[in-house]
Amino acid sequence: MVAFSKDVFDTICRDKTCDSLVHPWTKGCFKAALMIYASSIVGSAKFYSLVYLAQILMRGKKMAKKEEWIKMGRFYVRSTLLGLLVSAVGLQLICLIRKLIGKFTYHSCVLIPYTLSGIFIYLEPPARRGLVINLFCNLLIEYFLRSLQRAGYLSITKSKQTLMFMVGSSLLFYLMRLEGDKEVKTPLFWFFSPEKVRKKSDESPNVCPHNGECKKHILKGASAYFGIGLGISLAKLILPQIRTPLKAISTIRGKHLTLALFFSSYIGIYRAIICYLCRKKGFDSAFYALPAGYVAGLSFLFNPNLGLSIASVTAALKLYATILYEKKILPSSIPLPEIMYCLCQGVLFSARVMDPDVCPRYVFNLMDSVSNKRSLHVTKSLYETLKVT
Repeated sequence: MVAFSKDVFDTICRDKTCDSLVHPWTKGCFKAALMIYASSIVGSAKFYSLVYLAQILMRGKKMAKKEEWIKMGRFYVRSTLLGLLVSAVGLQLICLIRKLIGKFTYHSCVLIPYTLSGIFIYLEPPARRGLVINLFCNLLIEYFLRSLQRAGYLSITKSKQTLMFMVGSSLLFYLMRLEGDKEVKTPLFWFFSPEKVRKKSDESPNVCPHNGECKKHILKGASAYFGIGLGISLAKLILPQIRTPLKAISTIRGKHLTLALFFSSYIGIYRAIICYLCRKKGFDSAFYALPAGYVAGLSFLFNPNLGLSIASVTAALKLYATILYEKKILPSSIPLPEIMYCLCQGVLFSARVMDPDVCPRYVFNLMDSVSNKRSLHVTKSLYETLKVT
């Protein structure tokens, strides 16, 4: 596949009808809207069930309380509505804009409608909203980096991704430890939260930020996160084939252990270095997270992923942005994060259709899953139109 230029799209698709380009499964826009709503409620519910299952596994013992399950259930419903309305209303807006201006244009086909439907991000509660916005910012950066790589301006190697992750982890863990004593912390969806800095005034004989023996603390964390990583990998493998679980289990290979090895070594190395520095210096400090996070970042080699390396850096930047908001350097009266989300969604969904070669795979999965495969019909219709014409 190749990227479609604005001139080519506008020339070929300008006078096409909605049913020939946007909803080939039926002629009428209203009927198409009803069908996309029906598909999207099913697709969105299925997609977010996997997302929330992963989050439940990550939260571990915190899910022992009934209140946590109720809260998670409310969040799941709101996220499902977000996926439904972004998908369905976005398609309706494509048809509406086509009727208002009398033609299709490169920007009105996907970019503008899905930028506008991004307003439904307000369905997510503030705590989760920041996580979704952060994810889409990561995806947009990944898209731009891949575009620059395709143009020959840079090369994205495994060593560069690893270095980015090491630096990001170093800064992220340092800033997270600085936030340790705050009552309200910046919401982050990161798979590990470092322990708070143990104050010198603490009467505990242990200078490390944990209770008990260091060896047990390190092994407990490494083994727990190995189990979490393995659980997520097996869930991704088995749930799509839930009707034939034995067949799914028979396909388990060594590659399905990479996420577990990454999680366990990442946490194990970090905790080991923190304990070593605390013992050596005789006190705890947030600065210890800098070298600990940096060296622990080498675990990235088990599970290299450009999106993950970007996420470590943007998560650190998000924490730094919180500091800027607290110092009144960034204005809190302007909804900058929500505006950023709308723009990110519009650009990424447009890239899924117009520039698929460098669009992050997560965007493909998101659009196809939430629309219950309806987006595949749209892209197939578009590609056939451009090819045949």
